[in-house]
Amino acid sequence: MSADVQLWLAFPVLVAFIALPAAAAWQRRRDSHEASSVAIELAEFAASVRQAERLLPIDENLHARLIRLRLADAASFQLAQELQRGGAPALADAAQRLALRLKRRVCFERKMLARTAPGLRRGAIAASLPPLLMWASQATGAEIPSEAQLTLLAAEAAGCALLWRLARVEI
Repeated sequence: MSADVQLWLAFPVLVAFIALPAAAAWQRRRDSHEASSVAIELAEFAASVRQAERLLPIDENLHARLIRLRLADAASFQLAQELQRGGAPALADAAQRLALRLKRRVCFERKMLARTAPGLRRGAIAASLPPLLMWASQATGAEIPSEAQLTLLAAEAAGCALLWRLARVEI
């Protein structure tokens, strides 16, 4: 296989490696938005339980979204809902506490994502320069050994994986 073909085949792989941290940050933003909307619905549920002054069942859609978030904090809310000993005030308090925890978590995650965004951009620019220089050298007629291309691919993969791990915000 010629070096030119190898370079063109390696280019999409390099682009995928460079885009990996940005894709992970986008996923965290999407999860943060979901948690924020669940927190709003939990606060509304708590208000409706307080207003009705009786135990109300949680909406199935909200319950499914809460399970999908896989929150350890949701255990106390589920326990208050299943036991029903404390009555409506205990259920409303548990829902309100969970909503407040979610709001605080979302606030912190958004703050951390905003702080890591410039680093992600700089990392993507720094990661894209070596492949672009190699591609430009290849276009001008310079012969680049396939070992150098594989080394660059491995270095890009390791660098982008490290950038992804460092920029990941998990609470």
